[in-house]
Amino acid sequence: MSDRVLDIKDLYVSFDTYAGEVQAVRGVSYYVDKGEVLAVVGESGCGKSVTAQTIMKLNPMPPARIKSGELVLDGIDIVNSSEEKMQTIRGKEVSMIFQDPMTCLNPTMQVGKQIVEAIVHHQNLSKEEASAKAIEMLKLVQIPNAEERAKQYPHQFSGGMRQRAMIAMALSCNPKLLIADEPTTALDVTIQAQIIDLLADIRKNFDTAIILITHDLGVVASLADRIAVMYAGKVVETGKSKDIFYNASHPYTSALLNSLPKHDTNKEDTLSSIPGTPPDLLNPPKGCAFASRCEKCMKICKEKQPPVFNVGEGHEASCWLLHKDCPTSNKEEK
Repeated sequence: MSDRVLDIKDLYVSFDTYAGEVQAVRGVSYYVDKGEVLAVVGESGCGKSVTAQTIMKLNPMPPARIKSGELVLDGIDIVNSSEEKMQTIRGKEVSMIFQDPMTCLNPTMQVGKQIVEAIVHHQNLSKEEASAKAIEMLKLVQIPNAEERAKQYPHQFSGGMRQRAMIAMALSCNPKLLIADEPTTALDVTIQAQIIDLLADIRKNFDTAIILITHDLGVVASLADRIAVMYAGKVVETGKSKDIFYNASHPYTSALLNSLPKHDTNKEDTLSSIPGTPPDLLNPPKGCAFASRCEKCMKICKEKQPPVFNVGEGHEASCWLLHKDCPTSNKEEK
């Protein structure tokens, strides 16, 4: 039996707005295997969350629409699944941890009861059994005094504890895939580290596949097995974490890495930034979307989309600099 939990191939998702068609996802392909952590990184608006929400069909349709592509979750064709079918898939096959738990938790309902609801919806358990499991899940995510905390409301939890409660709810039905959409953004550095450690424990103990969405490469360094770098609705580079960090092959990936704060530099050094702004996806450029911000831009970059080049084992990037006719390049085109 295959260990492939998720397989996305050439996915296109657009939003029809009063201003025109926003091409939010433009040919995205990536996969996740059982027990693997895939980090999807990139600037805000690059299509990370839209792709992830398409896995659960959470984007409102309309205005969103899946134009083309394949999206297979544990053998289930998500693209052609009805809303009724998706209601049985969400929570059971795939769960999501959102960026701001306060907007996802019901402020008028006890935290424990919200977890119980999710369990009862997907599992053939009585309310008493579901309540016991809810407390067990709160203990699993290291919430102290779980029995008492289960009776409290979201506003009585700190930000870090609310995020833990969201993780408990997401794990309550033992999903095969867990999507963490910037789960540490609103938290301080210490709590961020605790949440990342908790996700690592979940992967180790449950063999759960995890997609970690973030704009911060520093957050994923210790957790991700592989990294997919997105820009302007496309995946521009994918590879094992060590390949991305030590052999970045796309100028955008290199720019992201250079923009990370460095601890061993002197005070005179300034923090690097990426000049310019991302393209308007109402009218995407016909060539490489990063061309206008790239120091190594060539004429062909503005005229034609670069294909995917094989940089090494499991390491691919879409950049004309990797073409065999480009000086110093010996890369294989797919």
